[in-house]
Amino acid sequence: MKAHLEPITEQVKVLVSDDSPTVCLMLTRMLEADPGIVVIGTAANGRDAIDKISRLNPDLVTMDVNMPVMDGIEAIEHIMAYCPLPVIVISSMVDSEFTTNAARALGAGAVDVFSKPTPDSLEDFEDIAEELREKIKLLSRVRVITHPRARLLDDERKRKTSTNAGRELVAIASSTGGPQALKHIVGSLPEDFNACILIVQHITLGFTEGLIEWLGSSSKIKVVKGRDGMALNRGEVVIAPDGLHMMATNHNRIRLLDRYVPGPHKPSADVLMESVAEVGGKKSMGVILTGMGHDGAAGIKAIHDKGGLTIAQDEETSVIYGMAKEAVKLDAVDKIVPLTDISKMILEQV
Repeated sequence: MKAHLEPITEQVKVLVSDDSPTVCLMLTRMLEADPGIVVIGTAANGRDAIDKISRLNPDLVTMDVNMPVMDGIEAIEHIMAYCPLPVIVISSMVDSEFTTNAARALGAGAVDVFSKPTPDSLEDFEDIAEELREKIKLLSRVRVITHPRARLLDDERKRKTSTNAGRELVAIASSTGGPQALKHIVGSLPEDFNACILIVQHITLGFTEGLIEWLGSSSKIKVVKGRDGMALNRGEVVIAPDGLHMMATNHNRIRLLDRYVPGPHKPSADVLMESVAEVGGKKSMGVILTGMGHDGAAGIKAIHDKGGLTIAQDEETSVIYGMAKEAVKLDAVDKIVPLTDISKMILEQV
């Protein structure tokens, strides 16, 4: 799917979908504390949400995952197929099953996931509420368009297009819309993939484990969480863990750091890519995908300046053309390609 940011000229109209009336009331009060947001209705399940979308025409839907009659994932699939509009998953993090379902919801087309706020700490509650309101105002401007799934590349085509460039390290940065893009890329790689992929995906704290499990379930190669000191193995995809910066070292190992780096993200794509540039040099590759902000732009420029190949997802196939756009503005990108071509390009270079 792709997205363009439309200017906000009036209140953002939100439909809240949750099977708990108490949660619906809490979210309504929380969102309407911002005069730029109005909750135009609530829905008790996915089917109810679909019915109300057609009648109320919201700008954005918040969706719980576990609901009766029709769950959130099935509802998101229907919305993206028949009435595409931005959906943010807001649900409680209760166990690993939920985080996996949240990743599935992102794969179905949700633009973001958010942990359901709780009033345990008033200060934290207000900070979380403000973050959610700002996210809703931004993502309501995303015009979502569904695209048919591209076919995975077959092994024969992969062999024919290989140029044996011998690149050993691939660093990927992604944010909003990234899980869907990552699933397409990682799911297209063969069992004998001959490089190590390191990924920073901006995602709400607590959802990374579910993302790893979900990506691994549809991949021919191993998908793991980065651990301090682990080896960089060919044929593996390593996802940066929550709350830590991930780096590649000259000893062919992962290093995790808990230190301040300018910018809002931990893990930081810039930190990862700058380390890959130093370690891999000409044998490195940087890929910057859909997402807002500018994290990864400076890092991918470091890879470019060291002679590595750099790729950006194009605007047409990006949910939000932000991070990639910033990298292009720095003249740090060798190739701008649609999502469906990125795995092919990676395979040509390893």
